[in-house]
Amino acid sequence: MISAIEKMTMIHTGFQTFDSSELKWIGHFVDMLPVGLFRTTLEGRFTFCNREFANIFGFTSADDLIDHSIASLHWDTKDRGEFFKEITEKGYVRELSLPFKNRDGMPIWCSITARIIYDEDEVPVFVDGTILDITSETDEEGRTAYSNEVLQSLNDYYCILDLDGRFLSINQAGAEMLGLEKKMLMGTSLTDLMVPKFKPAFTNFLVDIKKSRHKGGLLTVIDRKGRERNLEFNAFLVKRKKRSRHISCVARDVTEKIKNNQEQMKQKKFQGVLEMAGGVSHRLNQPLTIINNLINEVLADFSPEDRNYRHLSKIHGQIQKLNALAKKIGGIKKYESMDYVAGIKIVDIDKAS
Repeated sequence: MISAIEKMTMIHTGFQTFDSSELKWIGHFVDMLPVGLFRTTLEGRFTFCNREFANIFGFTSADDLIDHSIASLHWDTKDRGEFFKEITEKGYVRELSLPFKNRDGMPIWCSITARIIYDEDEVPVFVDGTILDITSETDEEGRTAYSNEVLQSLNDYYCILDLDGRFLSINQAGAEMLGLEKKMLMGTSLTDLMVPKFKPAFTNFLVDIKKSRHKGGLLTVIDRKGRERNLEFNAFLVKRKKRSRHISCVARDVTEKIKNNQEQMKQKKFQGVLEMAGGVSHRLNQPLTIINNLINEVLADFSPEDRNYRHLSKIHGQIQKLNALAKKIGGIKKYESMDYVAGIKIVDIDKAS
């Protein structure tokens, strides 16, 4: 029985002339290579990959990847566009280092070499390539060999920390976001840039990442101008020869996103309050109007000199105030708050409009 890798080898490499034993050997050879091999359509759908490719991205076999798109493995979908632009212009890419993510969403770095395959009519139909996991490649100082070149090209914030949380490297986007020069950051602890109330959590972060090797979450730092920046990050522990070397961290500035989300939530809550206020106003006006009409009828039966007439007139006046208040509540479009008691704020009805 022909295995999946043998079938894909036969279909995509033109080895139809080999007998079954030779085909099996070729399929086994391709599957055991220590480099990831792949073929995709121009749209990015896999038609072939070997076992090493699947292993790099955390899949158990090549069969698990066939229904996936290589675009879904890029850390940022924009990288796929840049890759495709370069390969269509030149016909190939060589040792292009890009951030990817594995099946669990953990960031990894890969070096990709690929070329476009044309059919007999010179129409591009496939992309064939090799891929290497270079996440843990380090030089003698424990820094990534690709950091000086690749980190500069990322729009996202990327840094490399030692095991105590001090900067070993940072890309230009990260330095600009913090408003500091890269050389000023080298050797500085990330805790020096954090909002004070979050600093104790960083110690726990270092402990957790050494245990789990991967940690994601939200980090709040302070830039040079004293502004708080919210970073959505993914950090992972890089090991070499079973020894922990450093922590790599990819992050995105989500300050504006969080601010916009908070504004949207505030608007939704305010809209809910307005709708409730309109409903309350409508429900109050109905009984108050009935009471007003009844009081008017009763007052018509009393003489202005009557003591009860004066009492009913006061009640009538208060009911009319309630009517006006209910009408104002129903018409609120914006408001100001005022201090009440025990730190509680309430709506200032008189200033609302």
